[in-house]
Amino acid sequence: MSHIVSRPGEIATLRRARFTRAAASGSTFVLHVVEGPDTGKVITLDANGPRALLGQSPVCSLRLTDPEVSRRHASLAVNADNLQLIDLGSTNGTTVNGVAIKEATLHGGEAIRVGRSVMSVRRDAPCYLDLAQSASFGRVIGESNAMRKLYPVLASLAANDKPVLIEGEAGTGKELVAEELHLASGRKDAPFVMLDAKSLPTHELGARLFGNGAEPGILEQARGGVIFINEVGNLSRDVQARLRDVMMAGTDVRIIAATRRDLDRDVASGRFGDDLFFLLAGGRVELPPLREREGDVALLARHFWSEVGGSEMGKAPSALPEDFLPRFEHYPWPGNVRELKSAVVARNTLGELGQAYRSEEAKDNGLDFLSAVIEDDLPFPSARERVVKEFERRYVERILARHGGSVTKAARASGVAHRYFQLIRARLK
Repeated sequence: MSHIVSRPGEIATLRRARFTRAAASGSTFVLHVVEGPDTGKVITLDANGPRALLGQSPVCSLRLTDPEVSRRHASLAVNADNLQLIDLGSTNGTTVNGVAIKEATLHGGEAIRVGRSVMSVRRDAPCYLDLAQSASFGRVIGESNAMRKLYPVLASLAANDKPVLIEGEAGTGKELVAEELHLASGRKDAPFVMLDAKSLPTHELGARLFGNGAEPGILEQARGGVIFINEVGNLSRDVQARLRDVMMAGTDVRIIAATRRDLDRDVASGRFGDDLFFLLAGGRVELPPLREREGDVALLARHFWSEVGGSEMGKAPSALPEDFLPRFEHYPWPGNVRELKSAVVARNTLGELGQAYRSEEAKDNGLDFLSAVIEDDLPFPSARERVVKEFERRYVERILARHGGSVTKAARASGVAHRYFQLIRARLK
């Protein structure tokens, strides 16, 4: 499905966020190559930056010439006070302190080996986060650090004309972010044309994008404006190659693409073209899932309640019912913002009946979470990692709560060694 949105003046004037340097609330990590062909190379990572790649590809932040390292070997991301290392299905694997890993949480002092290369990890001085003073970027709202850290990135992307790749789980608001980038840009008065690659048969995507002779494609329809390709990972390699050629030749259309797939893994497996990824990844932004947006559930619930009229089953307008949020206190919202909005609408439309229905779903959120992971169409290793991580998080939270926060008692009750339990707990922070 493709549609055109050309609506200057229909949306309230964008509230341009002002940005500030927040107090130190994250760590900086330094990776130093100490062994292998690239000995001496150094990369610094902090919580302000996007996920970094390690490998032979030109798109990698830490590019290695080691022939035993895969093109996209691993990814690195600073998360609060730790560094998340994920092997992207590399050929020869990744080890930390001699132990083979698929995913690891690092705190500094470790040695990472990929191929014949070894990197030391050093935790450096705390970093200061670039946080927006406002709690919104147009219609994208949220006051959590995860979102306020995002707004300066979005403002920077809106100010230039480069391609953008928006990544995030289903329901995180990728289409809304694309629309707001368009409305905040110099192309705001030109068309915004969407190609939904997940809802069209593969053989139709090329014709919709490039035309079929009798009918112009959306590249022509969007001239001077923006094309938003939803689920760009669904494009066939042939269509990817044609899109790459158009972008390299130059066109008066800005490309904004979105995906819930792990494109790093797709590139490593050959499912997605390295060259097209390289063109898109220059403006890469990852939207956080709702479970990582502290405080935003209440903010968004009240916003949606007001948006649907602020009343319950025909009653006079009122505030969000007091019993709404407590019922979802420990719910992980696998469907993210979209699911939260659905829950608010159900309460508004059906009253207590709607709330009871959603609460039953919350009780069975393990099934909901599995369904959401499966629907994300991830590669098997990525899907399994996400499920295992969520299981560990819920198990650790529950067993610790049952034993009053005592790690010793919780580890004993879990039937695992105290040190192993601490490792699991640290991995979840």
